[in-house]
Amino acid sequence: MSNVKKTEYRAPALEKGLDILELLAASPVALSKKQIAEKLDRSVSEIFRMLSVLVERQYIELDAEQSAYSLSLRMFVLSNQHPPIAQMLKRAVPMMEDLCLKVNQSCHLSQYKHGELVVISVQESPYKMGFGLRLGATLDICSSGSGIVLLSFTEQAQRDKILAQTDATFAEIEHALANIEKTQRDGYFVGASPQISGVTNISYPIFGALGELMAVMTVPYMTLNSRTVHHHIEDIEQTRQELEQVAAQLSMRLNN
Repeated sequence: MSNVKKTEYRAPALEKGLDILELLAASPVALSKKQIAEKLDRSVSEIFRMLSVLVERQYIELDAEQSAYSLSLRMFVLSNQHPPIAQMLKRAVPMMEDLCLKVNQSCHLSQYKHGELVVISVQESPYKMGFGLRLGATLDICSSGSGIVLLSFTEQAQRDKILAQTDATFAEIEHALANIEKTQRDGYFVGASPQISGVTNISYPIFGALGELMAVMTVPYMTLNSRTVHHHIEDIEQTRQELEQVAAQLSMRLNN
């Protein structure tokens, strides 16, 4: 599974466990013991004990009815306990809650790590209808507002590395690159979602103490008809201004 260069020091059990975790992380569905063994070119007996340990340590989950395994959120939780990320989330969550109450939209915070843009915090819309993302979801870098902001506010070398790892099409990459200059100039991205009709992505960068891009905050603005929902709906520009204030305040607090 791994493309990491082999060293002279081997830890077969550890490698076996990592292979299982990487396989399940890449799989959109739960896998049985037999499927895992086949995909890793191992026997069921070789992976049985490792699966038991990973379930016991809560790194993977077993669906007893389907006799199938899937990745748990444990590694996601552990990574977010890293002090800089934990501090950012501690400060971001109440600010995101207030924002969603003001604009009646959902909001999510994403961060690029290990070659993926991952949703690390989510606040749902307080209204009965809304569009939101699942915590831990990975975003298409070239087809999302969050991804375009990521590309816009990273150095060229890092941007090239990110694009080299994506599975986006040439057209998708060209689309993302075409938005970089304007996003850098404006300091944010606003654009129709290429995946979901009626949703406009509004995305702002969150900067750390050294001016580095730490995360991206996005409101996937869902167009609602204020005449039929019977309450005030903030328009896209008003929502953008509210998000701008929150992003600026969070960046400022991370710099203090």
